[in-house]
Amino acid sequence: MTTSPQAGANAPMFAQARALDPQRHAHLRFDRQAGYAFARGQTAVPLVATEFAMAARDLPIVFAGEEQMPMAVLGLRNAQNLMVDDAGRWRPSRYIPAHLRRYPFILQEDPASQRYALCVDEDAEHLRSSAADAQPLFEGGQPAPVVGEMLQFLGELQAGLAMTRDYVAALRAENLLIPRQVAVDLQGGERVTLDGFLVVDETRFDQLPDATAAAWMRKGWLAMTYFHLQSRLNWGHLVTLAG
Repeated sequence: MTTSPQAGANAPMFAQARALDPQRHAHLRFDRQAGYAFARGQTAVPLVATEFAMAARDLPIVFAGEEQMPMAVLGLRNAQNLMVDDAGRWRPSRYIPAHLRRYPFILQEDPASQRYALCVDEDAEHLRSSAADAQPLFEGGQPAPVVGEMLQFLGELQAGLAMTRDYVAALRAENLLIPRQVAVDLQGGERVTLDGFLVVDETRFDQLPDATAAAWMRKGWLAMTYFHLQSRLNWGHLVTLAG
């Protein structure tokens, strides 16, 4: 069986994203405890630069997609997330990528105004008007504090995305990304092959000119690359969870 960890192998996450509106969404409340059942179909999700250190402890980090951006691998089969249990809870002590922690909020660009609008997935279980400890999205017709918190979080993600694109551009400029395939044997005897992704060529990375390595160190790119290489050890975590 062959699996690609690219984003295209995922089940859709945002089913009904609409711009947050004080009239349409006045009744909605945000339940932070709703869990991660929505992410069951996410085989791999994007990472930004600031997440590498934490994600590398638990998850394989690869590069995939048209832009060859970093992804955290969450499963061994298409539309499978081994980090979410049957009750929709995330595995204890495992890193939760920011791409999932921001749900059900998302920034979407308006091509006409070239500005971003804060949107919510109206189908999300997180948006309940009856949950006792849920937080209102609006108070007196104005955005409640939780909306400001999510805007700040999403803004930080956007900034991290810009840093990440610069890092990937540097990897590509140095011709460091190479195709890779991983074959794993599950306990039942099934062999699963994962392909369609890239990794850093460690030999070429070690041969970077001193001046380039010094510049990368100042930008944090050396550390990010070491975290990526370290994350190779985490394929075994996924094999254990797959059984």
